[in-house]
Amino acid sequence: MDIINQNSRKLSPILDALQDGICIISRDYIVEFMNEAMVKMCGQGTGKKCYRTINRLDEICPWCRAPEIIDEGKTLQREKLLTKNDKVYSLTEIPLKNADGTVSKLTIFRDITQEKKHEEKLRASEQDYKNLFEHVACGVFISSKEGKFLDANQALLDMLGYNSKEEFLQIDIANDLYLKPGERKRFMELIEHNGHVIDYEVFFKRKDGKSIPVLLTGHVRYDENGNILGYEGLNVDQSRRKQMEKELEKTRVQLLQAEKMASLGKLAAGVAHQLNNPLGGIKLFAQLIMEEYDLTEKAREDLNRIVADVQRCSDIVKQLLEFSRQTNREIQAHDINRAVCRTLFLLENQTLFQNIEVEKILAQDIPPVPVDIQQMNQVFMNIILNAAEAMEGNGKLTLKTYRSASSERIYIEISDTGPGIPEEVLPQIFEPFFTTKEQGKGTGLGLSLVYGIVENHGGQISARNNSGRGASFIIELLAAGPNIRGAENGKSI
Repeated sequence: MDIINQNSRKLSPILDALQDGICIISRDYIVEFMNEAMVKMCGQGTGKKCYRTINRLDEICPWCRAPEIIDEGKTLQREKLLTKNDKVYSLTEIPLKNADGTVSKLTIFRDITQEKKHEEKLRASEQDYKNLFEHVACGVFISSKEGKFLDANQALLDMLGYNSKEEFLQIDIANDLYLKPGERKRFMELIEHNGHVIDYEVFFKRKDGKSIPVLLTGHVRYDENGNILGYEGLNVDQSRRKQMEKELEKTRVQLLQAEKMASLGKLAAGVAHQLNNPLGGIKLFAQLIMEEYDLTEKAREDLNRIVADVQRCSDIVKQLLEFSRQTNREIQAHDINRAVCRTLFLLENQTLFQNIEVEKILAQDIPPVPVDIQQMNQVFMNIILNAAEAMEGNGKLTLKTYRSASSERIYIEISDTGPGIPEEVLPQIFEPFFTTKEQGKGTGLGLSLVYGIVENHGGQISARNNSGRGASFIIELLAAGPNIRGAENGKSI
């Protein structure tokens, strides 16, 4: 007689009170006992074959391990999906020795369907987090309070120039990542005080030592006792944004300069026309006095001085008219190298250039450039003369031409080895009437005129101080299009 028959009155109430299903199966696969939970699960099957009662099969279950348990005395723990009710159970199978010496198999069925579903959701959530962690475009990190990275995504490695995560996890955050190690301490103070930081601007160091601007957002990681474990968050590369801001600021300054020049051009045109008539009258009557009256030498000298000053004023008026673009232009395609050399030829034999070394680095693949050659000669002459005067007739003048990769833009760079341009006045050098020369030695219109001519040709001009000594002026012009005719019977000169 088996143990159930021997102790039915004692064991049945206890086993029936359990929520887990319990059944006892003999060596020949007959169900000897089922508690109430097991009956609810599979229906009453005592005295029937277990594979029919539990799994609705006509033969022994392929996964059955009853012989190992009954014959070898093994205890097994495993999970099984019952297709009958589409639930997952944790099975505990143990050998059960009966009073008559026979051995049966006792199996406990614990329903773990909800637990498995929770595990699946957790795994899916973990996979979603992993995918987000790895594939988000900005750099994601998890770090310890002591200053080591615990994990980082590929975007952060790429941003900072590291080839392997293993190498990156070895770096010291304060000394190897922060451009200024003190910023790490400041970050820790902020994040631990508030629990988080948002858009904290800082400069990091790439593996190659170059700095990179970063926008850091993160929060504190705590253990179950509220102690700080470390930090996690995002790092967004600000290099492109900073570059765009710089370019936008440059464009804004150029637009302001262009607007200022346009307004001053209109004003200059009006002033020039208003001055021409009285200046012509002064000069005419001064010359008539000298011709019609018998004057002393002193008086004649004074009148000549008046005529000379009137001529100087007339020259200024002429420059004002040029500045305001009140002259006709003749645009043709020209060889810009030849134009540069022609201007230099007119100047290099002057006394001012006797002790100046001239270097020409002229690219031979420069395409024709559509310009008014007379105005462009004036541009080159003005800048070259300014360079010679800045060097006080002693130094090196470099003339360089080159083109963009697409050949759409042509560059003329004129450099000197003079004292350079004071940084505080560099932004003002193209403004009308601004000059650093002594009174009477400059009108302050030369570079304004140059700026206006280049702009009127659809180009740009800029100035900078060289890293060593001296200054450079860079003129940017558009290459000739198909509708621009060349000079001299359609050919470039």
